[in-house]
Amino acid sequence: MTSGDSRPDSSSQPKPGRLWFGTSLGQFLKAELKDSAARRVAALRLFVVTLTIALVSQTLHIPPLGAISILICLSYDAHANAGQSLAFGMRQLGYLIVTTLVSVLTLMLAGNDPWLLLPLSFVILALSLFHARLIAWPTGIALWYSVAVLYNPSTPDENIYHALWNIPIIGVLALGTWTVVHLTIKPQDPLKLLKVEIATQLAAVEYIFSARLADAGAYTPRPEANMHAAAGSLGKLLGLLANAELIHPALHERHQTYRALLLEIDGLRQLADWLNQVLAAEYRAQPLTPEKLHVYRALQSACAQLRYGLAESRDVSAKVTSLLRDDVLQNYARETNPSLLTALWRALQRIAGLTHDLHQPIVATDSKNINAESDDNPEHSWLPAWFAYEFWATHADSVQFGIKFSLGAILCMLIVESLGWPDINTAIPTCLVAAQTSLGADYRLSLLRVSGAAVGGICAYFYVLVFQSQLDTIVGFAFATAPFWALAAWITAGSERIAYLGRQLGFSFALFVLHDFGQVTDLYLPRDRVIGILLGLIVMGVIDYALWPRRSIALARHHGVAALRTLANFTSRLPDVSHLLTYTLPLRLSAEKELAAAQDLLAHAVLEPDARLAEKVHERAALRALVKDTSHLSGLLQVRKRYRLLSGQRFSHFPDELQQLSRAFDAELANALEYAARLLQGEQAGNRIELAKHQAGLQQSYSDHHRIDNLADDLAVEWELRFMLDQQIVELIAHIEKTALAAVSYPQKSGSEIDLQ
Repeated sequence: MTSGDSRPDSSSQPKPGRLWFGTSLGQFLKAELKDSAARRVAALRLFVVTLTIALVSQTLHIPPLGAISILICLSYDAHANAGQSLAFGMRQLGYLIVTTLVSVLTLMLAGNDPWLLLPLSFVILALSLFHARLIAWPTGIALWYSVAVLYNPSTPDENIYHALWNIPIIGVLALGTWTVVHLTIKPQDPLKLLKVEIATQLAAVEYIFSARLADAGAYTPRPEANMHAAAGSLGKLLGLLANAELIHPALHERHQTYRALLLEIDGLRQLADWLNQVLAAEYRAQPLTPEKLHVYRALQSACAQLRYGLAESRDVSAKVTSLLRDDVLQNYARETNPSLLTALWRALQRIAGLTHDLHQPIVATDSKNINAESDDNPEHSWLPAWFAYEFWATHADSVQFGIKFSLGAILCMLIVESLGWPDINTAIPTCLVAAQTSLGADYRLSLLRVSGAAVGGICAYFYVLVFQSQLDTIVGFAFATAPFWALAAWITAGSERIAYLGRQLGFSFALFVLHDFGQVTDLYLPRDRVIGILLGLIVMGVIDYALWPRRSIALARHHGVAALRTLANFTSRLPDVSHLLTYTLPLRLSAEKELAAAQDLLAHAVLEPDARLAEKVHERAALRALVKDTSHLSGLLQVRKRYRLLSGQRFSHFPDELQQLSRAFDAELANALEYAARLLQGEQAGNRIELAKHQAGLQQSYSDHHRIDNLADDLAVEWELRFMLDQQIVELIAHIEKTALAAVSYPQKSGSEIDLQ
């Protein structure tokens, strides 16, 4: 993602705008409106949904919830697979039913008493926004409640009627149509998508083995393209698995086996990827010994067999086991000589064993332990966590989020009522829809919301002046409005950088056209709707800036600190491979989530008021470098863990002194990461740890104990690779410390910059 901080080399070049992710407006629109097969399918889905809602709204003359229904459907993921669609639709329907009940009860108890209605609504909105922020879910509950209760607070009886219509209109018409369309128009089976992703991972590993054989002149033809899968894709694989279990319930009984399989495949890819990166060109060109050649050919063939078996749902474990015979490996590396190829060998054997388990009858004890990973979490108390003070202290930011945006919605309602101008009540949902994680994200969404409202208003005026006076049938209405629904659907089907513009365009257009046919004599409605949106943005902008301002750069730093402290738990030696699933996997997913959040926040930081100050530009550059290095470090630490567990290293047979040195080095790595986290947080970090010195001492101890100087060249290279891994980790941590210091201390001399490359 382009940062938006880059500067042109000369004054003749157009200056990139920070509003458009570091590009000009033309470049931004060209990139974001680009055609693709996936976008056409997503746009078609949204077009069918919006047109269906519009036609039903016009035909049945239902209460004015059609525009809200269109906004809701445009706000959901148009690229969702079948499992995502089903899960999202069912979950939102449940939330809608609860919201309707709460709305009706509120109106019955406090509808005629404004002094009770306002504080009660404030509490309900704050709790719903807190819940949405806590689980990273859309703010639909707060939006639905505000439409039912706060749009016209002076008519509580009529509001109860409209609130009850939420279930058939928003629940059945909107959510039902959205779900059915996604399940009928080119539905994507998440299980098939999962198999494709697994095949891509294994193809990447197979390519690395083939390329290694080709470099040594032992394999023809040479692979033409690197099918390397993107790093950090394990979260995507686990998400597809969860979606597949909804469509194929039988998979749920093998949940643990699938999770272990996905983790092993991802670990295999990481090991192979690191090996491919560190082997020097001159070493690659050397001929392979016969023993090493047999190992590489067995690895390549086993990987190809597994890829075929998983893609075709066949048990190929017997063939893979015959390829991965231990005598072939031991001819190259004996048990006393750990190697990276041994780790790759054992990883493929584990994958073959797990694929075999998938084709066996389910054992009753297995189905009882589907959620066994939760047993490794901290002990559960009989008292819910939200009764404890620690829960609210930990999520204080989410509490502030709920309070601020609820206050904005209540203030907008009071302004609308005091002015006696009901047509600007779009200010109320604006405060709730525009609720974002940071100040910069709020500003970016506000820009898209105003732009979408303006374009939607222009489209509405054009429709009224050219078409509406000539329409007297629903067929004519469908043909006249179809181009505008298609435009909104196409923009919304793009990336999140532009999708909200399409949502607001469709919503603004629907607010005006979903009424009646015939001649129009007053064109005030589009104007008032846009004024309401501007009012909501102004109110929220002032509140967000004055009350607990959540600066993107500060939040990004906070997520970076959390990621570093999570990685500090990666350094310890695990007792066995099973702990990769129960201990390391949750930590890894947590670290990846923190780093992804930090990266998104840095993209929004360029919109904040002081973003162009030199120290802020410097801080963003330092944090970007830190996020990149921390992500790289996460991969290296996972490779290190797998090497220790699978390479044949017999740690328990090492002398006590060597074991103590190894554990001490692990502890120093954790301390160094904690030191970097404190630096980034701006705290007193204490004395810097000399990791390089500890690593050099440990390397010398290993060399003396294993007599590495007397080993054959290939086995000596295996140890060199192992030492290189530790050296890379040490150097990367040192660079992270340097970058963390740069992120909190801006150099006073003009032009002096800390090297962040």
